[in-house]
Amino acid sequence: MSRVIKKVVLAYSGGLDTSVILKWLQETYGCEVIAFCADLGQGEDLQAIKVKAQKLGVQRVYVEDLRETFVKDYVFRCYAATPYTKAVICSEPRSRGPSLRGVRLRSRSKKAPRRCRMAPPERETTKCGSS
Repeated sequence: MSRVIKKVVLAYSGGLDTSVILKWLQETYGCEVIAFCADLGQGEDLQAIKVKAQKLGVQRVYVEDLRETFVKDYVFRCYAATPYTKAVICSEPRSRGPSLRGVRLRSRSKKAPRRCRMAPPERETTKCGSS
């Protein structure tokens, strides 16, 4: 017997992939989807992302400013590990850490037993897990 999923916190970017999975979660499980978007200084219009999620039927959208955490805990460590590089090494994979930490914390605060994020393209799957 499978467990009924009532709430899911989704790491939401406003892109096509996360918008599709958002609707899929709503239609497949009939659950409440809580969208979480991390502001890592990416320069996107986060208010527009919030509006897009609301248009897709999400009642609760959280945009959290994680710029300081991202720089302190990820970017600085990245540069410390490779001190002689001249290339910019802060890419999407390095931004997943603080985003997923935010999703995990938000799912706990909203008592959502499930959280969901899109996996990297090379894995071509969606990862959902329990809190």
